Amino acid sequence: SSHRICRGWAIMEGPALLVIKPDNGKIPFPNQLHMSATSELTLSNVSNGLVAFKVKTTAPKNYLVRPSAGTIAAGATEKVQIIMQPRKDTSLDSASDRFLVRAASTTSTQPLSKSEWDAKAKHELQELKLTVQFADHEQTITRDTDVQQRRRQYEEMQAYGAQVEQDVEMLHKELQSGHGKSGYSIFHVFVVMMIGSLISYMAVM
Repeated sequence: SSHRICRGWAIMEGPALLVIKPDNGKIPFPNQLHMSATSELTLSNVSNGLVAFKVKTTAPKNYLVRPSAGTIAAGATEKVQIIMQPRKDTSLDSASDRFLVRAASTTSTQPLSKSEWDAKAKHELQELKLTVQFADHEQTITRDTDVQQRRRQYEEMQAYGAQVEQDVEMLHKELQSGHGKSGYSIFHVFVVMMIGSLISYMAVM
């Protein structure tokens, strides 16, 4: 039977052959630069026979799709990796990139050729359109703010740690010389040494 299902931006048309996830019509990627990123589609055959599939994109130079075509046995699942090539700027132009997952019943375990796809009638094809989605901009800003706060805290701890090390060294010399101030107790020494150890531990994190 033929059907048309809308889920957000996802528009699925044609016979019910595959269940495709993510099912919200979005292919998620981190909003990062100079690094490749991988997202994954899961194609599950819910029909009673073999299903051929093909994944196409409007920006073939920006993505590697593995596998981009194949067949799936009844009840089986295929995972398709979509690898985004490193981006050079933070513009969201790539968010307009689109993907099309096409499926059709077949009797062969071999991927369909271009001519075989072209020969399929519209009602024989199941199609799902998807778009690229980057990590939410506000989430990115929040992560950057957290990193800055942690950096400031680390610098403050380093400065405090240097002062503690000086205090420990001075206290150690005074105790060795036998002229330590009466205000220094074993507990005081222990606390200062523990703080020094904590600072050293924080410095290597």
